[in-house]
Amino acid sequence: MATRNSSGTEPAEPADSPQPPDAPRRGPGRPRSDRTRHAVLAAAVALVNDGGLAALSMSAIAARARVSRATLYKWWSSPGAIALDGLVQRTHHTIEHDDRTPAGQAIADQMLALITLFTEDRTTAAAIRAVTARAESDPQLARDLREHWHRPRRAAAAAIFQRGIEAGEVSADLDVEAAIDMLFAPIYHRLLVDHLPLNAALVDQLLAMFNGFTRVVRR
Repeated sequence: MATRNSSGTEPAEPADSPQPPDAPRRGPGRPRSDRTRHAVLAAAVALVNDGGLAALSMSAIAARARVSRATLYKWWSSPGAIALDGLVQRTHHTIEHDDRTPAGQAIADQMLALITLFTEDRTTAAAIRAVTARAESDPQLARDLREHWHRPRRAAAAAIFQRGIEAGEVSADLDVEAAIDMLFAPIYHRLLVDHLPLNAALVDQLLAMFNGFTRVVRR
């Protein structure tokens, strides 16, 4: 939180760092200081990691980040929105891909990157579970989850498929949206239900089944 100097005025806050294009929109209020913002996002994600969904509240986030609840409500609509913002910030780089990679390999790389994210970054995995659960009863959070987490990832996969179609690597009549559902939804299902392991073998299994129904070049 900002402190007052000897003249009784608050010191100027540093400029915000650049935000990824998929970051949730800010609420009304003055611009956030970069330091405060990172403290809040880190606090929200850490709380979910430590105590799950039950630990996530505006009061708990404020206490851990050492800011006021009023400050949080100026910038975010709910605890879930803060956790989602934190997730987007810490993981947006994981949807990047090399346009020179053949489509089949690039899709496999995207799938493996998502699995690796969930299995090697337990904090992110816990936060995705918590935000998804809370979105069931929070329509705004559900919209934010679709818009800021799922939509950018689906767009990246769709761009790979489209590039593959243009290069003749993928059938031109492929239903891209359905293909994305078929290949990526099982990853989220295993994360949320936790009935079977998430590992690299799943990528090979899903692509083998997918290629059995469509003319997509194997990696």
